[in-house]
Amino acid sequence: MTKLPPISRRTIIRTGAAAAATFAFGGLMPARAAGDALVFQTIGDFGWGNDKQREVAAAMAKVADAEGCDFVVSVGDNIYPEGVQSTDDPKWKTNFEDVYTAPSLQVPWHVAIGNHDYDGNVEAQIAYSKVSRRWNMPAHYFKVSEMLADGTAADFFFTDTHPIRRAYRNWMRFVYFPPGEQVAWLERELAASKAQWKFVVGHHPIFSGGGHGNTDGLIDQFAPLFKRHGVQAYLNGHNHNLEHVAVDGVHYLTSGAGSEPTPVSPIAGSQFGYGDLGFMNARLTRESLAIEFFDAGAKSLYRATIPRVMA
Repeated sequence: MTKLPPISRRTIIRTGAAAAATFAFGGLMPARAAGDALVFQTIGDFGWGNDKQREVAAAMAKVADAEGCDFVVSVGDNIYPEGVQSTDDPKWKTNFEDVYTAPSLQVPWHVAIGNHDYDGNVEAQIAYSKVSRRWNMPAHYFKVSEMLADGTAADFFFTDTHPIRRAYRNWMRFVYFPPGEQVAWLERELAASKAQWKFVVGHHPIFSGGGHGNTDGLIDQFAPLFKRHGVQAYLNGHNHNLEHVAVDGVHYLTSGAGSEPTPVSPIAGSQFGYGDLGFMNARLTRESLAIEFFDAGAKSLYRATIPRVMA
């Protein structure tokens, strides 16, 4: 297991009733990407169909109207409280279709699976890809390849972290690991990828100061692959907060505050954390990934630029 260094400095501001915590550390260049860019938003833990979800959806639309949006990355827990039962489940309408109605959000949604989705019928979420023109979950784990206008390639590897976490926490870990079918798939795909940018997407955090903390199975099984194969960032939810953590040159970006917030505290490698509603916007160019976290009022909370090649 990776041993983390101690935190060198931190600032925390707590905001009373919402039990929110916000912190930001320096060290990366403040920026927006310029020129031709691939623009995407990341959201997770959103599908309650409540007013909080609608607030975040409105903020996403406002930012997409201003910045553009090529696609949305969902990091799981797509439909609460227990997923869907079929492609005809009414929660598709009340908890998704009738919430993200803005024209600027009628773009592809590439979707990972969360643990609450497993409380329903995950196969129905996969099958919904054939019903909806924007919902894309073709399998439990899959790759999405994108191309920038200048020919720069970006590969997004969507994983299903729930079985890995569940197996790793009980006796099944001795059956499932090492390394497990999905982990072997991820390593093969990462090794074969020639893309300049590699992103892995999963529901559970690897490193996070949110209430669920780190995920030991993913630290052991995923993190070494990232370092070995040049993955620049991992996108996740599960912890209902916004967060940027950097460990061993890889950036761990939590965006799980789509409808219900929970507090967050600094850990080793923390750059930013926010324990209230919001989402992440990203602008990808050949040389950098400019990330920006927004709250439910579309107010910018934090910006950083992640270089393609780490120093």
